[in-house]
Amino acid sequence: MRPRRLGNCQSRKSPRPATHEIMTGRMLLYLTAACLLACLAHGTQPAIKVLLSEKGLQYVKEMGAEWLLQNLESASPPDVHGKLSLTLGTVYYSIMGMAVTYCEFTEPSVEFYEDVTGFKAVISGLYIQVKGAWSASYGIFEDGGAFELVIRDLEVDLLLGLGMDADGQPSFRCADCGASVGSAGLNLIDASWIIEKFIDEERIRSTIEEQICPMITERLDELEYRLAALGATFQVNRLLAVDLPLTSYPVVNSSCLSLSLKGMFHRPDSPVDPPFEPQPFFLDGQPGYMLSLGLSEYTTNSASHAYFVSGSLQLLITDSMIPPNSPLHLNTNSFGPFVPKLPKMFPDMEMQLQVFALEAPEFMFRSGVVRMDVLGAIKAFVVRPDGSFIFLFRLNLEFTFSGKFRMANEKLTGAIALDNLHLSLDSSEVGEVQTDTLKIAIKFGIKLSGLPRLNAMLAKGINLPSMQHTHLTNLVLEVEEGFILVLSDAELQLREAKVGTPWLV
Repeated sequence: MRPRRLGNCQSRKSPRPATHEIMTGRMLLYLTAACLLACLAHGTQPAIKVLLSEKGLQYVKEMGAEWLLQNLESASPPDVHGKLSLTLGTVYYSIMGMAVTYCEFTEPSVEFYEDVTGFKAVISGLYIQVKGAWSASYGIFEDGGAFELVIRDLEVDLLLGLGMDADGQPSFRCADCGASVGSAGLNLIDASWIIEKFIDEERIRSTIEEQICPMITERLDELEYRLAALGATFQVNRLLAVDLPLTSYPVVNSSCLSLSLKGMFHRPDSPVDPPFEPQPFFLDGQPGYMLSLGLSEYTTNSASHAYFVSGSLQLLITDSMIPPNSPLHLNTNSFGPFVPKLPKMFPDMEMQLQVFALEAPEFMFRSGVVRMDVLGAIKAFVVRPDGSFIFLFRLNLEFTFSGKFRMANEKLTGAIALDNLHLSLDSSEVGEVQTDTLKIAIKFGIKLSGLPRLNAMLAKGINLPSMQHTHLTNLVLEVEEGFILVLSDAELQLREAKVGTPWLV
């Protein structure tokens, strides 16, 4: 077998010998840099972890092979124009209108590769037939026609290293690349004997070998550029954006690839970290699933904090929002049992309640249970006939909710319960407010109206956000200490390749 053509994956040269003073200065510089990196690394615990298992890698390999085959079959290689300098003159040639008429290859192999923190991929037995038109001129001789090119037993061995840049974007490097072509046969149909004299199939084969690895490196650079252009911050809605840069280099072992992401939500116009730090957690991948995702408390609490600082965690409640069959309505007579002086001071007048959070709601993940603590307040007002408001009283409330969730039919289902409610009077312009009695009424209202509606929606299931061309299947959700674990398989939907697809893009 012919030796493989190596690509342009360069290795760094060893440093030249330096003097004692230079080496001492460099050591101090390296130590200083190490200390700075250690300081910068503090507080960069990931809030999201993703594991790709061997099962997931093999599925990606199968989809990648199918994608490659589709694109090869529909590829349209670019026209080629050039010249060949000879002792007796120059041959000018053009190759045009090329199209792949047939291709096949054995299933490639892909495996995790620890030595380069990445993957090792091997494609072998690739067979390609290409047809097109050609023209050539040599001095006064001109010729042209159709051609057929057959490439047999093309093999590519690639070591792909993964890393990250200074902005936390994933980076790719060609750690090693080798390519070999068994044979390349060119048939110039109806070519004159003069042109046929210049056909050198060994040179064609060698030229193809030399171009494969540089082409792969170029495509990796393009992929890295496109990912960098996407950035690591994505806007969820007008109030929320999420930062998803890598917090550390990817980790690869013999069975999985592990990615650690920042996973912080913030206001789109103010990417400020919340006043708390992510806590470490350990994600143990499940080999029976393609993907394992760990979502920590920090991620959900950063979203809660972003909504809070945006001022969106408040609600104005009017009587039109109260169910008609409710025993309690928003008017002064209905509130008489809780505020005795209210009906006398403002008889039979409409009321409104302003409900708002005093702090960002806090989520806590405990084994099997999600807990949420809410600290809020209610301001009560009377609505005058002219539409103006009169402040009545303010109540401070502390809620504790708990919920159990699971995945069913690829939807999020579960149930939420009110565990505790503490109510206290902050201020009043209408005298005594019977908080104990009002607490019972609020509990009754939450359990009669609010929670049943929410739980009915959860019982039907909530669709998860969809991803273009990707469908998650066999979803499992487990609440662990400090994080939520999501396990899933995936189905990739390849876009049908279009005729005229750029060559191997």
